[in-house]
Amino acid sequence: MNASLETFELQRPAVEAGLALEEALLETICQGESRFGLVAWSPTDRALVMPRRHERVAGFPEARRILLDRGWPIRFRATGGTPVPQSPAVVNVALALRCQVGSSAAHLEWGYRRLGEPWCAWLEALGIQDVDLGSVPGAYCDGRFNVRIGGRKLAGTAQRWRRVRGSRDMAMLAHGAMQVGDTPEALVAVVNAYQAAIGDPQRFAAGSHVALGQVLPELDVDVALPKLLHGLASLVSCCVF
Repeated sequence: MNASLETFELQRPAVEAGLALEEALLETICQGESRFGLVAWSPTDRALVMPRRHERVAGFPEARRILLDRGWPIRFRATGGTPVPQSPAVVNVALALRCQVGSSAAHLEWGYRRLGEPWCAWLEALGIQDVDLGSVPGAYCDGRFNVRIGGRKLAGTAQRWRRVRGSRDMAMLAHGAMQVGDTPEALVAVVNAYQAAIGDPQRFAAGSHVALGQVLPELDVDVALPKLLHGLASLVSCCVF
């Protein structure tokens, strides 16, 4: 393990710089410079982040203008899924690992659980009940491994895999984006505005989401988050290498 637990603290870059942090973290694994990395960040600005394939969607230029007029510029990420708002109300955690992968697709579930299960344990340690992983109908960028509280989506998860240079090993980056502040209505409205602008009839429901601040309004995230990061690092050091 190449990271020091003492360095695990929440960083506050702009959205584009935060996305670049994650890319650089994965690249250190790909280049064989490290076997493990972890970064947590919350942006100082805001943007609607989506896969670059959305540029090919009819109506995208107009949608981009409409969102920019609302104070939500569009930025692009390397993973798939639907548009996701990034703002100071969101905390991102990215875990990077060097892995040996067989022929089974089970490694995808393994990666999600290496991120999601410690996340659930951290929430339970904060005193939150009814925490699990699963899909949430009506949530934007839904997936089988959302971190849920009471069946509502708190954090969405995604993965990226690349080959380690000069090796048969793979580099994995598992990412989670957790809403900690603001209201679900505020962020869902941004995604729905994009959907309307491109003429997509699908709409997402604020009731399918929950913010950590709604559950624990007195929580200081900067103080509490290092325990999640320590939990992720400890599990990796015990179970992977």
